[in-house]
Formats: sequence, structure tokens, C-alpha cells
Amino acid sequence: MTDYAKGSGSGSVGSGQGQTNTVRLRPNTLDPQDRRVICSAICKCDAMPSIGSEGQTLKQQCVSGRLRAMDALTDHQSPYKAEVNYDMSRVPPAPIMDSGIATKTHDYLPGWIQKYWPGGLADYTPGVGNIRRPDVVIVNDPSLPPTQDNLKSVVEIKFGDDSFTKTQRDAYERIAGDPAKVVAMNPQDCGCDDDAQQSEAQSSISEQAGDLFLKGLQSFLRSPPPALPPVFAP
Repeated sequence: MTDYAKGSGSGSVGSGQGQTNTVRLRPNTLDPQDRRVICSAICKCDAMPSIGSEGQTLKQQCVSGRLRAMDALTDHQSPYKAEVNYDMSRVPPAPIMDSGIATKTHDYLPGWIQKYWPGGLADYTPGVGNIRRPDVVIVNDPSLPPTQDNLKSVVEIKFGDDSFTKTQRDAYERIAGDPAKVVAMNPQDCGCDDDAQQSEAQSSISEQAGDLFLKGLQSFLRSPPPALPPVFAP
């Protein structure tokens, strides 16, 4: 990624304290608990994806929908945040969050761009890396926004032949502040054909959720994946 906007990016939640570290100190992997939670969503959506208006399978959108539902059940206090947009003009990149709830992802990116990007939508160029949106970020403290100093992992999920490009990885390493925090996952990594492993994943999610949203999460895991509206491409 080489082309970043020079705008101030005002309206993003604070930038945090971390800076990008280009030295890999440990293998790129999730801890067992986080892996079980993310793999559960991956395997559910690989087997039973959302369906688009033209009949296409939407596996990525399915994963996002499930994790967003989990976040909503906790009043946006889940450690797993799906598709948080990051303003790459900030150092470090800053998450674009709801103005009233610091732990809630902003619902409508075009509206944020129009209000906060220099020149608004008219001067915003999509597709050049001004804003990046990882599939999932995992935070250390769910009561705080996903700024770099609160990030535990940045996760990119790939289905089928989709590949994790160097441009994506470079951007996500900037967001994470540490290349070792960037993890790529796919159904094969999760053993999605292993029924015993999936049963363990479901149990793990329930334990992690605790009393706060156990009943709602159990219902959510049994339900079909939610239909999602079109997403604005940054």
C-alpha cells in the first residue's frame, strides 16, 4: 500500500499509543480460545453461508453478521469486532467508530467520509488504501475501542481460492502495530470437517460468553445466518 490520503481523519476514535514494529517475534497465530470462537463462525458460514439477492453465496458476510450479532448481544462489549474501518491517514491508523458508542463500529462509512474526510465524498478516492477494513479485530479490553494499543490480533479470513495479498498484509500490519499480530485463517485451518472439533468450538463460545449473553448466543448459534445489506467498499 503506497497511496494514503493526507486528510486529518477527524471523527475517528483516538489513535492509541502503539507504533508499527516490523520485526516478527512470534508465529502468527491466535490463542486457543480466540481460535475456537473465530473458527466456529468460519465453519458455520462455510457450511451454511448467507445468500445474496442473485443467489450468490456470501461466506465473508455471514462471518461478519454472526460476529456483529455476538457484539450486539453484549452491548458492543465483545472482544471480537467484525469489519472495523480504519482511517489509514492517521499514525497509527485509527478505527472509525460510532460517535455515541466508542466500542461500536460506525454503521455507515459514506456518511462518515462525507462529514469528516477533507472534501467529503467528492474528494475521496476509493480503492487506493485510504481506508482499510480487516475481517476481524480482537481487542484486549472490550470496554475500550479497537485502537492499536488495545489490539490483540488482526484476522483476515479467506474462503476458496481467495488469497491474502501483500498489500492487505502490509496495511493490516500497520493497523496492528506488530506483524506477529496479523493472522490469516481459512476453513482448512479450522478443521471444519471435524465434527468433534466443531462441538468443542461451540462449547468454548458459550464458556467465553458467560452469563451476560449465554442464552441469546445459544439461540444465535442455532439460527440461520442473517441476510446483510450491501457494504460500501472503502
